[in-house]
Amino acid sequence: MNTFIPDLVAPDELPTQTALEDKFGGLPWGLPPQLWPVCADCGLPQTFLSQFVHHPQRLNLGRPGRMLFAFQCMHDPGVCETWDGTSGANACLVLEPEQLQDSPTAVPEDGVPLELELRVVDWIAQDDGITPEQAQSFLARDFDTYLALPDAVRDLPTGVTRLGSVPLWVQSPEEAPDGNGWRFVGQLEGAHRLQRPPRTRLNPNDEDGTSLWCDGPNFGGGLAYLFVDTEASPPQGHLFWQC
Repeated sequence: MNTFIPDLVAPDELPTQTALEDKFGGLPWGLPPQLWPVCADCGLPQTFLSQFVHHPQRLNLGRPGRMLFAFQCMHDPGVCETWDGTSGANACLVLEPEQLQDSPTAVPEDGVPLELELRVVDWIAQDDGITPEQAQSFLARDFDTYLALPDAVRDLPTGVTRLGSVPLWVQSPEEAPDGNGWRFVGQLEGAHRLQRPPRTRLNPNDEDGTSLWCDGPNFGGGLAYLFVDTEASPPQGHLFWQC
């Protein structure tokens, strides 16, 4: 199956953003201010993680122009239950093109932690060797079905940020949302991997400026998973992570 890996570049290496783009961190682009999610645990605004626009192969959101936004609370990492997709400490929104604004969205109040901003300049398509039949076992929400796959097949999904294919489960597929409409669309790693050395040092531990990774969101050292239900009205998103 095809999976798509982001080619990430720091914003100081690119022209100023003027339109909707796939990106990570910084400020979301196009989100109506009233839809900025608030953490149900602590009551404070959540931190923007990433946004991705509909693409028929890479990220099928059911309609051209739709945008997926991912957030989680970062005010006191480890206290609010950001790992639980039903806790209200994270959010995954799928918005219609008519809802989107043509500008960046300012944080709702001072003191909201921001993630490092990186913009996607390309998506690198790769075939991970997983068949559609094998994919059904990854997404069956049944641990025994998943374990019945050969070890070599369970090792095929990569543990990097990507869209498409199937998740690399850190724990169990049983935590995926229940319902016929839900589809896995991507996963997020707790670090950002670059395809080339950045012009400016992004990793504070990088002495010579050639590091191809930098810190990303706090997923407890694990992976966050993105699911969407485009059969719902309005379409729904779901985020949770395992470590």
